[in-house]
Amino acid sequence: MSKEKIILNIGGKKYETLRSTFTSQPKTLLGKIFQDKNVYMKYLINGNEYFFDRNGEMFYYILEFYRTGKLLCPNGSYKQLEEELNYFQIPFNKSELASEVATNTVDRFISFLEKLIIIYCENFLEKIILKVGESNISINAQRFQPLISNNRNFSLEKYAFNILNKVEKQIGEHLINTFSELELKWDCIRNNSLPPYCFDIIISFSIKKLFQLKNTQTFITLPQPLDNNLEEKIILNVGGKKYETFRSILTAQQDTLLGVMFQDRNKCLSHPTNGNEYFIDRNSEIFDYIIEFYRTGKILWPIEFEKSSKITFKQLEEELDYFQIPFNKSTTFCSLALESSIITFKRLIVAFEELIIHCCENFKNRISLYIKPGKINVDNKESSLSINTFKMNAYTILTKTEKHIGDHLVKTFGKLKLKWRCEHRKDLYKNDISHFKNKGRYLYICISFSIEKGLKF
Repeated sequence: MSKEKIILNIGGKKYETLRSTFTSQPKTLLGKIFQDKNVYMKYLINGNEYFFDRNGEMFYYILEFYRTGKLLCPNGSYKQLEEELNYFQIPFNKSELASEVATNTVDRFISFLEKLIIIYCENFLEKIILKVGESNISINAQRFQPLISNNRNFSLEKYAFNILNKVEKQIGEHLINTFSELELKWDCIRNNSLPPYCFDIIISFSIKKLFQLKNTQTFITLPQPLDNNLEEKIILNVGGKKYETFRSILTAQQDTLLGVMFQDRNKCLSHPTNGNEYFIDRNSEIFDYIIEFYRTGKILWPIEFEKSSKITFKQLEEELDYFQIPFNKSTTFCSLALESSIITFKRLIVAFEELIIHCCENFKNRISLYIKPGKINVDNKESSLSINTFKMNAYTILTKTEKHIGDHLVKTFGKLKLKWRCEHRKDLYKNDISHFKNKGRYLYICISFSIEKGLKF
């Protein structure tokens, strides 16, 4: 039976798939091997496990070809991939491979810019300024420079200048379309006056527009099972990685592949193992994002800079198509930007609440804060409370939201008769603290309340 599940041990790294996945490509090495029982039994080592002494990491891309029919290329490892393609007798055209490598490089650079926009939104910043030289990149917010220099997945400084030289216009158009709801603007000028040559890039967008979005997935919530004991739990084995969920979670998205598959009317068509386990021969790393859609109704996107991952945005889009999940990239990205900024906003509110409660504990009824980019002083000294974790972004967030935060705190601590005052100052007042001797814009916030109003005896 060609649909049988098999395990491939590739140099010690194990992959689970179906025999039919290989036989669907009959002219390749694995296609030939798994068509003939007398041949593939030679590789059998245990039960349904077969051993091949090849590069286990690179086989990730080989298996993706068998599963999707598309050739992916790892960043910077195309020579190794070429060797494995030759070994497994997978036909490929070097021109197509070269195009795939180039496309992959551009995709990764675009992904970097998309992630950067979301992180700026998270910090309530509305303008990214980049200077891209032939071997270096600088950014206006210095605290984000490590995102460029320490990017383990992609050598930005090595490729960015050449990419912009060829497809700057297309990249700008892509970002404008993707973040259209934020009224994003792209301005890129090549400076050819004197060497070293560089590109000056300004990406601007509207945080105000972000909070006016109506077509967003941020506030979507799905009904959860009322009684888990009455729900049918199922196990999805996706490429060897197992996920546990409820049938109703999948059928709630009735127009998707899994939503249709697990409808009651289709039970007779499914063939579980161990009672409730179903094998799906797809990429398990990407399925993390697919199952989150079913559980939350939201399409998440891999935006972590530090996390090493083989997943590309292009792959995720293809998996969304495979599982028949409706997807609008602009809505998804703008939702991610909105959700990131809301989380930051709420965390700052909690930090203020913690500060107020801390003062009540110490019988203080007044707090003075001096806030400028990179520094927060509370009552003439640096605070060890969580408010200090916002020293890099509190100024920009409060500049746009201080009235909302003030109103929230006044309502939350109504019994203490709390008062909130926030002033935008430029020059230091006589009583201002020594830490702020240098001139510059800053915020002065005074929070006062009556502790005795909340006392209980």
